[in-house]
Formats: sequence, C-alpha cells, structure tokens
Amino acid sequence: MIGIDGSEAADGSDWFCYHATSPSIFPVGFCEINMIELTPPRGYTKLPFKWFDYLRETGSIAAPVKLFNKDVPNHGFRVGMKLEAVDLMEPRLICVATVTRIIHRLLRIHFDGWEEEYDQWVDCESPDLYPVGWCQLTGYQLQPPASQLTTLQLKEELIDGEDYSFLQGASDQESNGSANFYIKQEP
Repeated sequence: MIGIDGSEAADGSDWFCYHATSPSIFPVGFCEINMIELTPPRGYTKLPFKWFDYLRETGSIAAPVKLFNKDVPNHGFRVGMKLEAVDLMEPRLICVATVTRIIHRLLRIHFDGWEEEYDQWVDCESPDLYPVGWCQLTGYQLQPPASQLTTLQLKEELIDGEDYSFLQGASDQESNGSANFYIKQEP
C-alpha cells in the first residue's frame, strides 16, 4: 500500500494499492532527472524540494531503483500524435487529446482546448487511451476541444428518438474531410 506523504488519512482511506511492477510508481529522483514537476508533500515548506534533504529530515530510506519496473515497450507514440483519452479526474469523459511529451513509457496527455494545468501523465499501455475515431465507432460521447464547441457550425438531428444528437460539422480529422459527433444530451 502506498500513501502520499503529507495527506495520510487516519483510517488509511487515501492509500493506493500498487503491485511492485506497476508502471505508475517511480524511484526517488525520477521526476528531477526527467524534468517533471514533483508536488512536494502537503505542508512541506522547504523549497525547492530536494529528496536528499527530505529523506534526511524524515529519517526515511529511498526504495532501491532495482525494485521498479524499468521495461519500456516499443510503443510507437510520438509527440504531436492525436488520440482520444479518458480524463483521469473525470473518468466518464473521453476527450480529444494530444501527446505533448514522452518520458520512457510515460505520455504527457494534453486535452485540446484546455490549459496545460489539466495535462495528465499516463502509461503508454493504459486502457484509458484510444485511437482517433474510437468514440464515433462505439457511440460513446467524445468531448471535443472546448474552443471547438463554440466555433463549429453544427446541425442537430435526433437519432431514432435516442438521447443522442447527431451533430455534423468541421472536423480536426482532415484525412477524411468530415466527421460526426455523437453528444449525449443531458436530461
């Protein structure tokens, strides 16, 4: 079980269960080496955060690097590639997204039309990443870029009386020149 320093609930309800081979846990210093912003423990005021100082001050020992999953599959992702990605903070949403950075097996996912502060790091083998067109193929609601919703010229038609509207408009998929969006109407 893993707890985030500085936010431990007395009952342990904020702990995470990860297997030792999980691609979601990293050795001490990983973020610094790869220039990824690390959030220091809540209440820790000695900035910039330095692992050596923190370990000494807390009397802690860093887990050895050999314990972590170092396998990096030949995933084929490249910076700039478009995809459909689950928003891990709002898992019911699948959004238009772009790969903006790659660190080994980690992908930085930017949700198109949103500020960088909403970017998320995701493992390259995450089940929360889908190819462009997956939502249209399965009929799941795709969240288009925030700015795109206001600039599209949309034509609504109800589909078979369902709770979905068929919206036709410009697409970011220039390869075929057109796209259809299925947007679930809120009751």
